[in-house]
Amino acid sequence: MFVKETTVKRGQRAYTYLQLVDGYRDETGRVRHRVVANLGRKEALKESGQLEALAGSFARLDPPMTGTRREVGALLLAWHFVRELDLVGVVDRSLPRSPRSVLSVGEVAAALICSRLCSPSPLYDVAGWAFGAAVHELLGIPAALLNDDRLGRALETFAVHSEPVRGALAARAIETFGLEVGRLHVDLTTLRVAGAYEDSALIAKGWGSDRHVRRQVRALQAATAEGVSVYWRPDPGNSSELALVGRSLERLAKMTGPAGVLVCDSACGHPKTLAQIQAAGLRYVVPLRASTGFQQKFRDEIGHESLRPLSYLAAREQHLPAANRTQYRGCLRDWTLTCPEDGREIPVRVAWIHSSQEGHEVAAARERALCKAESELARVKRGLGGRYYPTRQHVDKRIQAIIGPNIETMITVRTGTRNGKPTISWTRNQDAIAHAAQTDGIYPLATNQPGRLTALSVLRQYKDQQIVERRHRDAKHTLKVRPIFLHNDDRIHALISIVGLALLIFGLIETRTRHALGTSEQLPGLLPEGRAAIPTGANILAAFQGLGLTYTPAGIRLDRLTHTQRRILDLLQIQPPWPEQDT
Repeated sequence: MFVKETTVKRGQRAYTYLQLVDGYRDETGRVRHRVVANLGRKEALKESGQLEALAGSFARLDPPMTGTRREVGALLLAWHFVRELDLVGVVDRSLPRSPRSVLSVGEVAAALICSRLCSPSPLYDVAGWAFGAAVHELLGIPAALLNDDRLGRALETFAVHSEPVRGALAARAIETFGLEVGRLHVDLTTLRVAGAYEDSALIAKGWGSDRHVRRQVRALQAATAEGVSVYWRPDPGNSSELALVGRSLERLAKMTGPAGVLVCDSACGHPKTLAQIQAAGLRYVVPLRASTGFQQKFRDEIGHESLRPLSYLAAREQHLPAANRTQYRGCLRDWTLTCPEDGREIPVRVAWIHSSQEGHEVAAARERALCKAESELARVKRGLGGRYYPTRQHVDKRIQAIIGPNIETMITVRTGTRNGKPTISWTRNQDAIAHAAQTDGIYPLATNQPGRLTALSVLRQYKDQQIVERRHRDAKHTLKVRPIFLHNDDRIHALISIVGLALLIFGLIETRTRHALGTSEQLPGLLPEGRAAIPTGANILAAFQGLGLTYTPAGIRLDRLTHTQRRILDLLQIQPPWPEQDT
């Protein structure tokens, strides 16, 4: 069957009609056509939106020719979790849908999520990827309908309702897969963008982790202790972490339930932020900032003699000799902080932790800073009275730039004038260096958790913070959330939100595989040359590269699965929808 255009002339005007035509052979073997249905006048169908609907319907029903190949790859895994989460249904039930649309926003979101998981790239030529992949076969979405205009309109619709949609899908994942959300690891990352974005309310200049100011979007993420990202929220690039965490507390509290624990980094280690988290009914584990005066508190009231050895061993150091492993010591003490804004008293329990590795690194960094300052001062001394340092005032100005606030008490510089020529000399202040060294490797972890608690248990909770940092890396490198080429705030916001949903599925693939296999067990064939490795989201997806399907006279046939692919599907309880090809 096919659609045929028929032109009819009436007077001076010509009208085009669309007819559904069936081809057949008569008794003599000649090809004949018969009209099955008159679809209507082309112009009227186009104005009413029925023409686009018909095109979409034919695109869904048009079967490929025998011998056609489609790439399946990791789409087999993504399809399974999209279906388990009822992602298309959750999105479509939350968003309004135009009666003229031939592809729902939920279907567009599912296609974009699968694209990020299977072939991560900027939002460009999604239809081209879908034509070569089994998107129609698994998701029921024709590649021809994934044009740029339809994707853009869907993103703009999704942006308005993205927050409740993300929450509904996170709740669905928690219920379906039994995720433990009693403890969430919260962290902020920056997504750098290129372009002017002069009128954008989302893209703004702000500080990044590299201590540079650039145009960016900020994204706050909360991940479970197992590594599933259940919260991902894009915000303006110039927002402060304290404000973003404060605005997210209500939703995080609903997610974790009563007495949930948030583990944050030191950016939240202000008394005001700790009071906000506690007021939201949440517990926390947060390193205190230097502005709280913890260094002086440790010197005056705690001291190294109060610290006891802690039996904590990082996974990366398990194979090292005992002498080369980081040694931890700590103790748990009560402390009442004072909020500088309103004078509120905030009682906390502080795990005072000393890390031998961090102590060595802090001492080495201080020594490097002192040596660099002395080297720069030596250069100034060699140029005294010359072009750049003709007077004492020039020397003093340069010294202010050399001696930073971190070492200003540790090195004493004297300048003067002799016979009209400036002089300079310097010495290290050993007392100040020894005073600073007393807190090398010390960091206080504040918590308001009640009941029996030890310094070791608080340290273990905080050390899992690397989980959310790994997910930041996965979003940027594995799922390639950057670069962003959209110049509309709604579309940028929606795209980042959709990448966050892809990150949710990415974490589910990793954690469900590890659960079924065993937390620390290795899976053969994940690395080149068939080497075994602990499953990660990245190497699980990579293991399905090259897997495809073929249209045969007997129907669709899947390529023969490798042992590793079959093992992963068994662990995730995924049944391929097609039989494998015969050997």
